Amino acid sequence: MEMVSLPKGLRQSFPSMNKNTIAIVAYNKPDLLYLYLEQLYADPTIKDYQIQINTEQGYDREQDHVLSLYKKKNPEVEIKQFVKPKHPSCPLAGYFNILSSYLYAADQEDAGEFVIVGEEDILPTKDYIRYNKYIYDNYLKKYPRIMGAAHKRRPEAELTGDPEVLMGDYQCTSLSVISTRAINEYLRPTLENENLYHNPFFFYNLYFQNSRIAPNDHTHHDGLVERIMDHYKLFVLKPDQARSMHVGLSGIFCKGKAPEGSLEERLAEWRELIKDGDRLRALSTLPEDLVVTDPEGPKWEKLKLDLDRDLCQASSWWYDTDNEFKKYIENEEGYINGS
Repeated sequence: MEMVSLPKGLRQSFPSMNKNTIAIVAYNKPDLLYLYLEQLYADPTIKDYQIQINTEQGYDREQDHVLSLYKKKNPEVEIKQFVKPKHPSCPLAGYFNILSSYLYAADQEDAGEFVIVGEEDILPTKDYIRYNKYIYDNYLKKYPRIMGAAHKRRPEAELTGDPEVLMGDYQCTSLSVISTRAINEYLRPTLENENLYHNPFFFYNLYFQNSRIAPNDHTHHDGLVERIMDHYKLFVLKPDQARSMHVGLSGIFCKGKAPEGSLEERLAEWRELIKDGDRLRALSTLPEDLVVTDPEGPKWEKLKLDLDRDLCQASSWWYDTDNEFKKYIENEEGYINGS
């Protein structure tokens, strides 16, 4: 059986001159990839990052055209594209591509301290880079058990929350940022195990027997990350006010009616659709999966943790019912302050 090789880890401290990575998974939605990059490029600090596009053989070649347009727009921004062979036996479409993107980002010789993570149909708000960098600088560097930040749960993502408030929980949707240290320490041991990709369900049953998540539940890439979190008793941070929107109308699970026509025509229609959640959902076979928020992003100065659970206006705690997150932060603060 053909094996798909994974990159081998550098496992070293990275000099501060290295650029942090924005790792985007893409395959067959070049119009949404265009919009994703358009949102990122609205932030002038984009030049301080390297962009990594993770795709697989068989991808829509219009994607190459989209990347060439952005390379011309701002030659200062480095864009690398990794075209991977499809895993020969993995039963979950996109699973290997998404999970291996963490290792590809961490294993670049010029990798930085953290990776901002994205998928082409989970469009970011224009403050996405600033938001995730703030979380890394103020929380991921300071608290080892906070593995990263994740997107807001879809059922609550269209609710209006406090843009400066973060909640801590054990429940993880797709990640938006993770440190390179956490990739190497927590994700790598599992992601480099080839058995994972041949049969994820058997792997979950064998290696995560004590997980609160049943082997046949929450089976895709974010489910694996949550199992790893559960194993190490890690937290993620999530925003009370969403910083992303899930808008894909075609893909692994959804077979909706996506915009058609030239790239310019599709982009024009998409720009209207992402402002109108009801109109977008009317085109989908999985309307409950789609959420929108203001593409401009909210106004905010700094972020804060809702330790007492009295600041969030539009969020609920899914697994951490005893607020162990608060106990952890207070214990860490005591340790840091020498008390």
